[in-house]
Amino acid sequence: MKRILRLNFFTTLLAILFIVGFSSCWENKESAKLDLNFSLAWNGNNVSIGDTVLYQNSMPLRLEKFKCYIDNISLRDLEGNWISSGSIDLIEFMPSNEITSAEFGADIIKRGKEVDAIRFGIGVDTQHNMLDNAPATFPNEHPLGIVGGAGMYWTWATGYIFTKFEGKLAVAEGDDFTDPFAFHTGTSPLYREVLLELDDEVCVAAEELYEFNVSIDLGKSVASAEDELDLLNNGITHTLDNIELAERYVNLLGDAWSIAE
Repeated sequence: MKRILRLNFFTTLLAILFIVGFSSCWENKESAKLDLNFSLAWNGNNVSIGDTVLYQNSMPLRLEKFKCYIDNISLRDLEGNWISSGSIDLIEFMPSNEITSAEFGADIIKRGKEVDAIRFGIGVDTQHNMLDNAPATFPNEHPLGIVGGAGMYWTWATGYIFTKFEGKLAVAEGDDFTDPFAFHTGTSPLYREVLLELDDEVCVAAEELYEFNVSIDLGKSVASAEDELDLLNNGITHTLDNIELAERYVNLLGDAWSIAE
């Protein structure tokens, strides 16, 4: 009997040492890194800020600004569980394409996770958005900080501006761009999530880099089969002054993202 107890003790001890050593091994590994390479489009055609496109197939429209917060990039495993990164970034096209990154801890990914979808928020989560004088609580260069988030915080309404899309219209070709439109959306009810299903499952593992190209179709952010915004007569919202338009815009924008080749 004593010999059996001794054997069980040493077996248990070896098992504990193995688990501890295995765990510490993963703690010393680098995280898995995910890069999302964003590009802009207008009704399926690649564009850049500063380009002129056609609105309603006839009116010239000059793209002047697009920027938004990308919150908490997450991955879905084959069991339907979401693996969160807790990331937050501000993308702005000046006028070139943008890249944002997220990291997934080696202790979570371990030997690898099969994933089949990517999800992220457009905006800033409620917890951070409702902080008193939020930019001052972050380092200056942080995307939510005073410098990093410059121009993206409403001091008069406590909260971040989640998205900005601006441009100008000309009534006909050759005319001046005299009619502005601007969508500045914020407040927690207008936070939206984007879900991108992957064509093929991907195994995400520690110490590896994964890249996905994501297209944002600005044409789809103002018109779809279900809704079309009137940029000429009702194209300006700073959220609280035109909440209906702000909500319609973020609903359209939420469906304007896709995995690109």
